[in-house]
Amino acid sequence: MNQQYKRYSQNSVTINIALFSILLVLSLAVSAQREIDDLKPTVLLISIDGFRADYFEIHKPFTLNELARNGVRAKWMKPPYPTKTFPAHYTIATGLYPDNHGMVENNMFDVERNAVFGLSDRNAVQDPLWWGGEPIWNTVQKQGQIAASFFWPGTETAIGGMQPKYWKQYDGNVSNTERVDTLLSWLDLPQAERPTILTIYFSDVDDAGHGFGPDSPETKAAVIAIDQMIKRLMDGLSLRGIADKVNIIITSDHGMAPYRMRDAIVLDEMFDTNDAERIFWVGEFTQIFPKPGREDVIYRAIKAKLPKNAFIYRRHEFPRRFKFGKNKRIAPLVVIPTEGTVITTRQRFERAEREGRLDAVRGAHGYDNDLVSMRATFVGHGPRFKRNFISEPFESVDVYELICRILEIRPSKNDGKFKRIRSVLR
Repeated sequence: MNQQYKRYSQNSVTINIALFSILLVLSLAVSAQREIDDLKPTVLLISIDGFRADYFEIHKPFTLNELARNGVRAKWMKPPYPTKTFPAHYTIATGLYPDNHGMVENNMFDVERNAVFGLSDRNAVQDPLWWGGEPIWNTVQKQGQIAASFFWPGTETAIGGMQPKYWKQYDGNVSNTERVDTLLSWLDLPQAERPTILTIYFSDVDDAGHGFGPDSPETKAAVIAIDQMIKRLMDGLSLRGIADKVNIIITSDHGMAPYRMRDAIVLDEMFDTNDAERIFWVGEFTQIFPKPGREDVIYRAIKAKLPKNAFIYRRHEFPRRFKFGKNKRIAPLVVIPTEGTVITTRQRFERAEREGRLDAVRGAHGYDNDLVSMRATFVGHGPRFKRNFISEPFESVDVYELICRILEIRPSKNDGKFKRIRSVLR
C-alpha cells in the first residue's frame, strides 16, 4: 500500500468515524425527545402582529397556507376599533370590546387617576388598574388548568391578582427561535405542570409593514421568516407526536394600509394647541384633551379646516358600528384620518421633508375596522377544527368563547358570540 493511499484510507476512516459520531449524537437527541402520550385538550394561541388577511395570497407563506388548507381559515377576521395592537390583542384575550376592557388605545390618559399609559412604559404596562375584564389565562387557571405565555399584552400584569403560571416580560430582542423552543419546552413538562393554553407573539411582520408598506419585499421577507418559525413549531410538535393533537389558533390583531407622508394632514396648524392640556399625536388616532372650557373652541376650529379625508369626533359621537366611545379614557376630542393618510404636526412633516421621506411608502393601522386593509387573520388547525374549510368572517371578539369551548371551561362575561364562530369546529 503506498503512503498516499494509506493516508487517504486513514483520513477516510477518520471522516467516517466523525460522521458516525455526528449521526449518533443526532439520533440520541431525537430518541431523547419523549413523545407526549397524556396530552389534555390544549390550545396554542399564536399572534402574528400586522398579518393582513390577504398576505396568504400576496406573500405565499408555505407552512401557514398548508395549515390553513388542512384546517380552517376564515375569509377574514374583523378586529375591534381602533385597530391597534394592545386593544386588539386584549380583545382576543378577553372577548370584550375596548370600550369594555379599558385598553382603548396604545396610548391613554386616565383623567380620574391622572395617569398616562404607553405601551413602552414598563410601569404602566404592569399596572393592573389599566386592564379590565377577565383574560383567557385567568379563566383557564380559575378552573384548575395552567396557562403559559411567551408574550401577549396583559400577561406580564397581575390582572385580578393573577398571571399565567409561566410568562415572560416583553423583550423585542428575544429571538423568535427562543420563543418557539421555550413554548415547546413547556409542553415537555409533566402533565400536572403542563399548560393547556399557551400564547406566543411575533412582531416582525408588523415592523416590516410599518417600515416599508404591506406590499413591499421587506414585508414579504418578514412573512416568510415567521412562516419558518411556524414550521419550526410544527416540527417540534411532530417530534413529540402531538402535531395533530394540539389545537392551533393563528391570529393577527389587525391589517396594514400604505401611506406617504406627503399626503399627511398637518393638524397643529388648524387650532391653538395651547388650548389643550395634552395631545397624543398618533397618526391614525390623534387624541386631544382640552383645557377646561376650551373643548368647543378646539372642536369648531378643527371642524372648519379639516379636509374631507379626516373626521373629528367627540367621545360619544363615534359611529355606532365601532362599538366605541363610552369609556372615559377616550379623549374628549379625537381626530382620525381615512385610509391612506395620517395626522401629523408641521415639525414632523418638515423633518420628513429634510430627510427625503415624504414619498417613501410606509404602513399604518388604526383605521376603520370595516376596511379591507384592516382585516385580520384566523387559522385553526387540530382535532377540534374542521379540515379543508373556509369559514365566513367573524369578529376577533369571538375567539375567547371559542377557546373556552375547546378547553371545556366556562367563559367569563364577554361580548363575543359563539354562533358566529361555531362553524369552524367539527
